[in-house]
This record gives sequence, structure tokens and C-alpha cells, in this order.
Amino acid sequence: VEGSDGEPDGPHFLLNDFGLGFDEITACNLLKVNLDGMLAEQSNPVPLDRRNINAGKGRVFKPGYVLHSAIHAARDDVHAIWHGHDLDATAVSQTKCGVLPLSQEATYALNKGISYHPFEGSANDLSEQPRLVKNLGPTNQIMILEDHGPIVACPTIEEAFAGMYFLTRACKFQVKSLSAAGGDLSKIHMPDDELLDEMVRRMKRFDEAPSSAEVKSTTDSSNGEKNGEEAAHDTPGLMFAYARRSAERKFGPNSIYR
Repeated sequence: VEGSDGEPDGPHFLLNDFGLGFDEITACNLLKVNLDGMLAEQSNPVPLDRRNINAGKGRVFKPGYVLHSAIHAARDDVHAIWHGHDLDATAVSQTKCGVLPLSQEATYALNKGISYHPFEGSANDLSEQPRLVKNLGPTNQIMILEDHGPIVACPTIEEAFAGMYFLTRACKFQVKSLSAAGGDLSKIHMPDDELLDEMVRRMKRFDEAPSSAEVKSTTDSSNGEKNGEEAAHDTPGLMFAYARRSAERKFGPNSIYR
């Protein structure tokens, strides 16, 4: 939570209230939690009549707290964490081959840096936190919790959304292609090292606009200063904006922003 570092029990982060379905979560029923897993005092508490499902202070799900607090405490660059149990991504987490570079979506995920963390059981033991942080590393934005599911840890909500979307999409393709090939990797179009390097190189330029690979500059004749014309698209921002519009159409803005 922005500005919470200076709070007596800060910093704080937002966590979904355990027991609410994802289609029931709104801005007003997210929980503000500190790194010790305790509910933080709200300067402007939500009126009880607006917590229309769980009228209490809220329930902190310990495995969620263990995962999120460990990463938030260790990575100052991370402001959005998403963990889920998508069926295909979890199936891939149960395989020794992990995420394979079989698609454009997989290359996007691999370009963000993917780590792997061995399964230790339910993530409700605080002693696992140092190993989680070590395996994620200082820069990777995706970690596959083996036999458990994926987690993305990104600077923004938009980037976390795009990372999880492309990762789960890649896993769906991988599960289907391996099924079609009877699990025989020799029947799969697996890129060699040279091709993989080229795939990664192109993915680093994924957001380029057609006009140029660089930022164009034009000179303002009135003051001689250069004005930058961005030649790259904000793919995560565009994807998240569409997802937001879709949610607004389905649930209605008044059901979301309250």
C-alpha cells in the first residue's frame, strides 16, 4: 500500500478476504495486512453495511499471507502478486520438464524470468519463506510452485495480469500439444538453442510499434527541445484495460468500485 512504509506497523499490502469468491471481491472488502499477517487498522474503516458478505473485520488466509508477505518483504520492486491454481498451469507444475518454449506465450513468460520451488506441502509454514524468496531470486517475475501452481510477482497489477495470462495460456498449449504427441517430446517442435535465442531477442521487442524499434525524437522549433514520441505499446496496460472493461460490462461499475 503506497505510503504505508512509514506507518507504525507498516508496510501494508492488500489481500483478498478468505471465504469470498473472486466474483464477490470489491475494492472495499480487500484486507489491509502487515508483514506479520495481522490486519492493519484502517484510517477510514469500511462501514459494516458495505461489508455485506463478511460483516466482521475479515479473515486472513495463512497460506496467502505466507506467500505474499515473503515476497513483498524481500522484493522492493514487486507491488503486485498473483497466485492461482489454473488447471493446466498446475498440471505443468507437476511435470519435471516445466514450462517449455513451445509458443509465443511461453516465450513471453520465459522472458520475464521463471523460477521453480519444490513442493513442501501447504504453504502455511513460515519456515518456508526464506526458501521461497531464494528460489524466486532478485529479478524473476514468475515462479512455478511445483505440484502446487504458478505465482507472478511484478511491479504493477497490469504486468502481473499479463504475466499470468501468457503463462496460463502457454501451459494450456503445452498440455494439449504433449497430449496430442502422446507425451513424446521427440514429436514436439522443440526449438534448438539458436532458435531459442532468436525467440528471446524478438520477445524483448514485443511491444514495438511498427514505425520504429527506437523512440523517435522530434525537435520543437520554438524552443529547440526534443519531444519524445513513444514507439512502443504498453501491452500489459492495454490488456488490463480490456479486462477491466469486460468486468464492468459483466458486473457493472457500481458492483466493482465500492
